[in-house]
Amino acid sequence: MKANIDQTSEIINLLKSLPLDKQPVWGIMTPQHMVEHLIVSMKMSNGGFIIPCRTPKEMIPKYKEVVLNPDIEMERGIKAGGMEGLLDLRYPTMDAAIEKLQSEIEKFHEYFQSNPGILMMNPVVDEIGYEDWKIFHNKHFTHHFKQFELI
Repeated sequence: MKANIDQTSEIINLLKSLPLDKQPVWGIMTPQHMVEHLIVSMKMSNGGFIIPCRTPKEMIPKYKEVVLNPDIEMERGIKAGGMEGLLDLRYPTMDAAIEKLQSEIEKFHEYFQSNPGILMMNPVVDEIGYEDWKIFHNKHFTHHFKQFELI
């Protein structure tokens, strides 16, 4: 099974079933850290904020082959660039974080419906459009859902 951000209610229901004390199969995130991490990636794609691309231009085509291929899973233990250790939690509860994630997923779809053809910066593969962002998010969500054995 893979996560699908077109099925927002399924994603939210899976996250609501995640025990707060669930230990990850790999990595150091707590369940709430994982949800808040997904919020950040959604905001990058829906106009919430821009993180510049950190991949050298000559490497972008090679990275796109992997990152935007839905058949290639993200590696376990891969770390987001510039992140060492856990960030402070921004939301008072897991439920509040899940609500925010749901809102950001909805904003993502609305943003691209209101701005057809727009490209948004992805910090790994440069500017990409709606369909490529959906591939990225589905892979990213699937990666973290496997991390916490939700799928």
